[in-house]
Amino acid sequence: MKKTVLGRLVGNTGDANNLTMVLASSFAARRGEFVRIAHQEREEEPSADVLGRIVSLTRINSLYNAGLGSAAASLDLMPGAQVTGETIAAKIELIGYRDPITDEVRIPRRPLDPGSRVLPVDYQFLSSFYRFDEQTSIHIGNLVGYERGEDTVPVFLEVNKLVTEHVAILAMTGSGKSYTVGRIIERLVALHNGTVVVFDPHGEYGRALQGGKLQFNPNLGEVGDHRDQLAIPVIQDTLQRLQAAGAGIAVYTPQNPSFRLKYAGKNNELALQFDHFEMDDIAEILPGLTEPQQRVLDVAMRYWRTDKAEPRDINRLRNLLGEGIDELKQWDQLSKAESDALNNRSAAITSMKLSRVLNEAQSFYSAALATPTNIYDLIGRPADRRGRLAIIDLQGLSDTAKQIITALISSEILGAASSKTDPSRPTFVVFEEGHNFAPAGESAVSLRIIKKIAAEGRKFGVGFAIVSQRPSKLDPDVTSQCNTLITMRLKNPDDQRFIAKTSDMISSADLDELPSLSTGEALIVGRSITAPLLVKIGPKALLHGGESPEVLKVWGRFSA
Repeated sequence: MKKTVLGRLVGNTGDANNLTMVLASSFAARRGEFVRIAHQEREEEPSADVLGRIVSLTRINSLYNAGLGSAAASLDLMPGAQVTGETIAAKIELIGYRDPITDEVRIPRRPLDPGSRVLPVDYQFLSSFYRFDEQTSIHIGNLVGYERGEDTVPVFLEVNKLVTEHVAILAMTGSGKSYTVGRIIERLVALHNGTVVVFDPHGEYGRALQGGKLQFNPNLGEVGDHRDQLAIPVIQDTLQRLQAAGAGIAVYTPQNPSFRLKYAGKNNELALQFDHFEMDDIAEILPGLTEPQQRVLDVAMRYWRTDKAEPRDINRLRNLLGEGIDELKQWDQLSKAESDALNNRSAAITSMKLSRVLNEAQSFYSAALATPTNIYDLIGRPADRRGRLAIIDLQGLSDTAKQIITALISSEILGAASSKTDPSRPTFVVFEEGHNFAPAGESAVSLRIIKKIAAEGRKFGVGFAIVSQRPSKLDPDVTSQCNTLITMRLKNPDDQRFIAKTSDMISSADLDELPSLSTGEALIVGRSITAPLLVKIGPKALLHGGESPEVLKVWGRFSA
């Protein structure tokens, strides 16, 4: 390991988040670089190197000070003269050291020694510090500053903690958040044989199966490190074999001809069974029902379910609330109070609201469809050892329709996972444009079930990723349950304050870093990673549809 001294610690060394180093020269170090400092935590323990990161730099020259004003512009030095009176200092934030007894990463509780030498780090040190089990982790990308060449430092996320303990992926538009999600999910499915369900509001992820065929990224070339060069062909081959085995990527869409055209008829049309949902779910998708209307709907649902032949046609329920109301009134299992409550006006209004929801979502089962959607086809059972990615393409639907479909499918996923008699495979659910599905301070049909998954999903093997370009618009109860945070470029002060308020995993220095991140760079903190890291996200195997169009190519040139 290189022994070049970058500088020495000065001043108060008691604050692990605010250490000061005086640099040996202006070229000794740059912002964002890692450093190591020898430290002995207890007298009886050996010395260990503490890893730190340079979070800011200051360079002050007494000759060119602000007090000179405009005179500084005309100040010139004789050729060969030495610049004196210059101070170059860096602020260091400690990441921690590996405890020699427990091998855990810890922040020093004893102040470091003033005057300690600050040394550079190399590949061997960082690789030893950020140890991982490649069999139980996914390679998300490489450490910023160490992302190419022989000293590339790969960064891995522990799959179990990432999937079951929830993750928030937050960034402004164009920073690469959806691309990051794409890299995660294709590796979960292809390399770890996982089950992933993506609610895709804009049809971005569906592009991977556009035309009914797997669409692989054609622009890989030599991008990525040697790990990616080895892994991407494996991912592509595995997805092809899964596809041939009846698993892999499946796209589910509303019952609209435009989706059949987009996927060359290889899409699966949603046919959700209304009678499979609890009254709490139905109350969410039919808000504003008065008490008489709720009673009418409850009686109609119970009567409809007396028909033991499944699947039940949703149009039968609509009929009971309309022309079939007299049949409903004659049901011998009604109490007198229930019978008296069945008035035609309440039934008609309930039928109208139900019809509006059904027509808007275009995703419910009727006798005109061959088979209803089976949640186990989407996510599988434990005995089914085939990885799968179910993309729910919601492009073109209203926000309310998107929320309804997301809420009902999410409810079925959690219900299947928590079943004592027929449990499903562990499932990772991705909520793209999460601020629309779990908004702060607003009502949304899908908010209740997302909160429930956030609170209870882990014990049943259901985890989620909430993805958003406006973190401050997200429900804080949802984001506070996310034990991994992947944050890319964010400039909005409200969004930065929200992250600081809802997560104790990110420091003020980390927040200061967010506005200057380049596209594809992310700050990752939380339980799935050893310590906070700046990461350059690696390439994807599948084609992704989130890129902006090249408008000049589309516009072309005018010709008379």
